Amino acid sequence: MNYRKKTWIVVFALMCCTVLEARQITQASKSPKKATKAIVDGINYALNAKNNKAKVIAGKNLYTGDVEIPNKFTEDSVTYYVEEIDDGAFKDCASMTSISIPNTVTKIGAGAFEDCTGLTSISIPESVLDLPFNLFSGCSALTEVNLPSGIKNIGHGAFKKCTALERIELPSGVTSLAYSLFQGCTSLKDVILPRFLDKIGYSAFQDCSALEEIELPNSVKAIGWVAFKNCTSLKRFAFTTSMDNIANSIFEGCTSLEEVYIPTSITSITHDAFKGCTSLETVSIPNSVRSIGTSAFEDCSNLKTVNIPNGIKEITSYCFKNCGSLIDITIPTSVKTISNQAFHGCSSIESIDIPNSVKEMGGDVFKNCSSLMTVFMRSGTPPKIKKDTFPKSLLHEGILYVPNPSPYRSDPKNPWSQFRDIKAIAR
Repeated sequence: MNYRKKTWIVVFALMCCTVLEARQITQASKSPKKATKAIVDGINYALNAKNNKAKVIAGKNLYTGDVEIPNKFTEDSVTYYVEEIDDGAFKDCASMTSISIPNTVTKIGAGAFEDCTGLTSISIPESVLDLPFNLFSGCSALTEVNLPSGIKNIGHGAFKKCTALERIELPSGVTSLAYSLFQGCTSLKDVILPRFLDKIGYSAFQDCSALEEIELPNSVKAIGWVAFKNCTSLKRFAFTTSMDNIANSIFEGCTSLEEVYIPTSITSITHDAFKGCTSLETVSIPNSVRSIGTSAFEDCSNLKTVNIPNGIKEITSYCFKNCGSLIDITIPTSVKTISNQAFHGCSSIESIDIPNSVKEMGGDVFKNCSSLMTVFMRSGTPPKIKKDTFPKSLLHEGILYVPNPSPYRSDPKNPWSQFRDIKAIAR
């Protein structure tokens, strides 16, 4: 075979290969693409044909009635396994009354059932290990939730405003309660916390008005601010010995709170902590406490006795404002400052003993203390005060006892000289 003939044979073979490849490409381009979405038995899915997985998604129409998610289904001759529920998939489905989730589902998206106001109960399969934020937020008819034992994380607001929820037991693997987790659950009475719980986030139980008592495991080291604010049925509470701080407004508005245990591990009580606890009659504050914030006990109208620890340097503004039942209070020798309106409205206090450690007092400290008629001032040098530190009724009708009256009378510009009756303390 000569050279020219061989060349033509090679050219012909290459042409055949090219034509065959072109036909294959044309056929491939004409083959139908796999669908990326499907509606099967009224449920909307996003499809992943590569791994045969399906995700439940929101549809154009809201889901209603009893919804049952299958563990698998067939679409275009392909079997898909349902493994995920998308963010907001059932959000605002107010007419959906129940839902069944298969154990093939391993992930549920944020707000998946948010504002499903007709949903009364739900069981989460054991295959799910995390609950995202706002999962059941606003499910106002939800009375029962069965959580899998393997749950480790629950996102913030997951049960917020589930106003019919009465009881919940949290899995043992949960170590932290996210903020606003049960906020506004106005029917919640029984909460079983996990034994290794470390932290309770801010607003976690805020406005849970039916909650009467909650027992903390000793593992709890921190509770966030306003955690139990406006829990109007809460009667008693004990802080753990693992804690060192009482957060601000933690019990503000807890009008039924009668008993509170503060261990010696606590070193600070922050502002508004017990504000408006109108049933609180006595508080024992350990000497470990070194600071008490502004308005900490404001409007505790039935508070009769409270000890201020020796170590406190300032009685802060409004600290005991409107504690109208407070009869007797001892100011320790560690106190250097009594700030504005600290005892404003303490109408049952008849006498006050101010140690010589106090160097300054703010305005209206004893305003509206209508029963206050006797003041013992232990300092030989008059502390700095305002013109309105003491009420006019006390200045005109009460008695000021001091070590030596002369320094308190000598300067007419000094507010202390407003007292009409200044006497020496009997030795």
